[in-house]
Amino acid sequence: MKRNKIIKIIAVLIVFLYGFSYGKELFTEKTIKSFLNKENPYIYSLLGKIFVYEGKLKYYRGFFDTKVSGKYEKKEYPLSTGLFYSFSIEKPTISGIDLSFGYRKAKGVQEYNNIKTGENGELILGLKIPIFNLTRNIDERRLNLFLTTIDIRKLEYKYQDNIRKLYIKIITSYYKTLYFKELVELEKQLLQKAQRRKEFILKKINEGLLPTIYHVEVEQQIINRKQRLTEALNNFKTQLNDFLKFLNLDEKDFNSKYELPSLPALPELNISLEEALKTARENRPDLKVIETEKNRLETEKNFYSLLKYPKFDISIYGTHDLKYNNGYKVLLNATFPLERRKYIGKSIELKKSSILLDKKQEKILIEIKTNLKNILNTLRTIRKNIKMSEKEINLAKKLEKAEIKKFEVGYGNLFLINQREIYTLKTMKKNLKYKLEYLINYKKLLAEMNILY
Repeated sequence: MKRNKIIKIIAVLIVFLYGFSYGKELFTEKTIKSFLNKENPYIYSLLGKIFVYEGKLKYYRGFFDTKVSGKYEKKEYPLSTGLFYSFSIEKPTISGIDLSFGYRKAKGVQEYNNIKTGENGELILGLKIPIFNLTRNIDERRLNLFLTTIDIRKLEYKYQDNIRKLYIKIITSYYKTLYFKELVELEKQLLQKAQRRKEFILKKINEGLLPTIYHVEVEQQIINRKQRLTEALNNFKTQLNDFLKFLNLDEKDFNSKYELPSLPALPELNISLEEALKTARENRPDLKVIETEKNRLETEKNFYSLLKYPKFDISIYGTHDLKYNNGYKVLLNATFPLERRKYIGKSIELKKSSILLDKKQEKILIEIKTNLKNILNTLRTIRKNIKMSEKEINLAKKLEKAEIKKFEVGYGNLFLINQREIYTLKTMKKNLKYKLEYLINYKKLLAEMNILY
């Protein structure tokens, strides 16, 4: 006896473990996040430009690469001969000063220079200093590097903003899928009511208590409800495929691995407009995009303000001849445009761009505040409608139950029962629709504040 009991327990455990290992995973909001990665084409299409600009950044960093160069010249003309060779290492620095170190040797008459060295050649150490660029801590090389870095940061904020917009589309589609799934269940329940009533009617007809026409009428109701169920299933599958496209997931794979839950419980609304607006100001990536663009303008202003000064470079080269000791060379290079139209034009452009950004930021804040206000009002209204619809469902069910009892005692008819059941279904659908709208609007509220997960 004891042995049989142990065998039964083992059998139950095997069945439980088998069912557990092959059970479907519940597809929740948390599951959605696992599909939002670089492999997802919807995500990669948003990330792709960042990867492009990272390559561009590497290109501009290349302007600070160390360079090695060499030169060799030899000539033997009827009246002159010459030999010249050199090699050097050049290092542009982030400060704007260019350093160079090299060796050269010259013999005979040179064509493109008047360099003369001792028989052992000479060492050279050079500095090139752009004076005004050095004082403003910027030049064209650094400008390109700084602007590309800023552009990448801006693209990252744009990516976050696009993810915010994409996520609300995905979660809306997800909730709609759950909604249509529940509509299918309601239509199934409606069909099952008619099928159970058919059994009751056939029993009464066999007992001679009801005419056979009731069988025809209930069959008609069953066919109608099967059609309703078929339409509900089609709507559900259409919505499911619309949702799965965002996850790059096939319907067959989805059905083999996952199971959809019911619509989740409604979250409480415990945030004021002021708190929501404050959070949005702190979190919204589109506002951070504006701030990044302002930083870009400041960098450009710093660089283009150099246009009001002459371009003034100093180059200093020190030499050490291995036979004749030391020497040096100083070069001064200055240019200055008299009309300064580049400076004036760029100043106007940057000033107007700054005003444009301020207005753009102001516009976004107005839109955020309006959206938050409208969403909060909508959520409060839906809450009230949900409470009223729940009362309506209770009343509809009582009337339906009363009509069925009347029929069972011989005072009702199938037409009125059908009307009552359809109306009960209608009120339940309306309640589900309110819940769907509440959940979607609540997610929109979080998306406005950039609180996605």
